[in-house]
Amino acid sequence: MADNTQEGAQTDCIRVLHFVSTLSRGSGVMSVIMNYYRHIDRNEVQFDFLHFVACEDSYIEEIRALGGRIYCIDKPGSSFQSVKQLDLFFRLHAEEYTWLHNHEVYLTFLLRPIAKRYGLEKFIVHCHATKYSDKTLHAVRNRILCLPIRFMKVDRFACSEAAGKFLYGEKMLKAGKVFIMHNAIDCEKFRFRPELRERLRKEMGLEGKFVIGHVGRFERQKNHEFLIEVFAEVKKSIPQAVLLLIGDGSLKERIKSKVVEADLKTSVIFLRQRNDVNEMLHVMDVFVLPSYYEGLPVSCIEAQANGLPCVISGTITKEVCINENVSVCNLENPPCVWSELLKHLTNQTISQRILRQDSILKNGYCLKSESAILRKKYLGGYNG
Repeated sequence: MADNTQEGAQTDCIRVLHFVSTLSRGSGVMSVIMNYYRHIDRNEVQFDFLHFVACEDSYIEEIRALGGRIYCIDKPGSSFQSVKQLDLFFRLHAEEYTWLHNHEVYLTFLLRPIAKRYGLEKFIVHCHATKYSDKTLHAVRNRILCLPIRFMKVDRFACSEAAGKFLYGEKMLKAGKVFIMHNAIDCEKFRFRPELRERLRKEMGLEGKFVIGHVGRFERQKNHEFLIEVFAEVKKSIPQAVLLLIGDGSLKERIKSKVVEADLKTSVIFLRQRNDVNEMLHVMDVFVLPSYYEGLPVSCIEAQANGLPCVISGTITKEVCINENVSVCNLENPPCVWSELLKHLTNQTISQRILRQDSILKNGYCLKSESAILRKKYLGGYNG
């Protein structure tokens, strides 16, 4: 169990312990947490992290720089020893925290009683998805493990109403017992800049191209195989179309092979997970997200903040549709239907893109205001 306490970290503020699986930069959950961490008043609220999956490209250095502490343990429940390790952690550290903010909902049954045993009463369960798992056996297991949450004395968070209804039930959602913590972003960071678009497209050799973009992990959830089929249809009528895929994941090589098989290798650009997605959005003409499921995808919020038209699957909550420029298409539709939708978006103008940006500010997705709301919640001044 590692303790990487940052020297000089704030001691006169409340500390919130975030329980997550990984600190990876590829984690959507961590992206949301770090967005809030950067903007919350750290003189009053400080974040620490307890995680159980090691990774190479992580937020460790940034967390330390912001004053956070990091602890790594074995995956809870993987062995009797791992449970003892978790118990020891809270025995040693529970009194340091005002809140335990749990992002691994299926482990609530284990975390809650141990934390409570050592005096850490304030407990948040935070739902980030509308599905228990991609794997059938894991989904069945997680559903069973999550059943007690509806009856526990905890604070219930969700990234969207759809996610809240999924985990806690419609009754609790309508009763106002679920706090919706929006997947907010730094709106200014994603603001569209025409001169940047022009420069980047020139550098990347994309001048005169119709660029279809996607940002996401190469995992089943994101449905890349279908996206390749859609793009193949687009190429039939728009020869200058290019598909830009940003991200890493276990299925990336498989998708690369599918691209080669479809004879699309020269028209598909694969980029690794990166820290300048806000800039990469500028080179795109449309953003596509054909996911099987999502809680509330940050990538789609970011795309809209950049003024991009978006085409998303019908499985994604409509709460993500911040402006009128998001088109919804069911996954039951064949690739040719998706292709027709995309082709209709080839005539979008720069002026239209600039005008669409401010809708994010008006709909609760700006970090400046949302981090202030979360701060009040942590300090006990918000009745969510």
